[in-house]
Amino acid sequence: MTPSDASDWQKLPVRIQHALLAGWNAGAMPASASALYSRWWQLETWLRSLIYVELRSALGAKWADLLPSNSANRQQQDEAYHYMQTPDAQDQLAYLDASLLLQLTHDQWQLFGLYLPAQKIWAGRIEELKQIRNRIGHCRRPHDDDLDRVEQTLRDLDRGAVRATSSFNDQSRPNVAWSDVLVRDWVHKGHPYAHLIDHATRQYDTSFRLAVSTRPWAQSPATHDTQLGARAGFVWHACWYFRGGRFFDLNQFWREIEDDKDCIMLVCADSPSSLQVSFSAVEDQSQVSDVIGRSFDSALANLRFTHYDEDPVTWAKRFANIDPRVHAGTPWAAMDPAMRGVSLFSA
Repeated sequence: MTPSDASDWQKLPVRIQHALLAGWNAGAMPASASALYSRWWQLETWLRSLIYVELRSALGAKWADLLPSNSANRQQQDEAYHYMQTPDAQDQLAYLDASLLLQLTHDQWQLFGLYLPAQKIWAGRIEELKQIRNRIGHCRRPHDDDLDRVEQTLRDLDRGAVRATSSFNDQSRPNVAWSDVLVRDWVHKGHPYAHLIDHATRQYDTSFRLAVSTRPWAQSPATHDTQLGARAGFVWHACWYFRGGRFFDLNQFWREIEDDKDCIMLVCADSPSSLQVSFSAVEDQSQVSDVIGRSFDSALANLRFTHYDEDPVTWAKRFANIDPRVHAGTPWAAMDPAMRGVSLFSA
């Protein structure tokens, strides 16, 4: 165990250390099973987030129409146990069987192929992964090669994961000549809330910008296009940067925009000084524009005058369990196209 590993272990709550050691020492759970489950967690949660972003980019609020109906039914049934709900209760993909989750990436190849191995290879890999997942789900002892197979899969997915997340953050300002509602409202300041742009600069030392990014599978607008429009594969980003090192309460912000959550794709922050609210270009632009206005108002209301003094890891953990759509310091929030040699999975 390296000094860093020892430090990470010491930071775990005592009850978690005790539970892990009890399982290993009693011989009830092989240490290899813990390692395999840890790696599977990385794999399955990554695929969920990737599937959500790509489907949402392609279909907007109707993204879940491509999911089997039983996932929605399971999610609804889980509401009866509201006192036991976790943050993933908000994520319909968390109720989808892993085999169907994997198959969805194959069936919608036009959306996911750029992030995965060749389709024939991925089809065979899915069958292997389903067997491993089945062993995990039934608490069967892992095969000696299961951990190696999952880690190899993570290595094979790493480059695609970097591409997926960095393209989300590869943003540019929209063409000021576009006739889109969002350009009119938040570039040319035509929205009733747009006065907050100058107000935020003067009173809160906060800057705002509207940006747009393109999913790698989408076709870019032609130079002669007069608008972006409801174009699948494009994402609008409302971005705020808070100067002065003051703390932004991301948790409270998310609670305050409760009524607008269904319109939002992701809420991201790569530091305590930033906020980004993202929307599929397929959504109704007038509705999105109003949500940006209300988000702007809430963002300023939740900017604290106390300075933050947490390290980035501690800060990100503070907001790790808000909602699957909220990303603090995750690759969806922080992966920059200029980054090189980065591994998301450390496999």
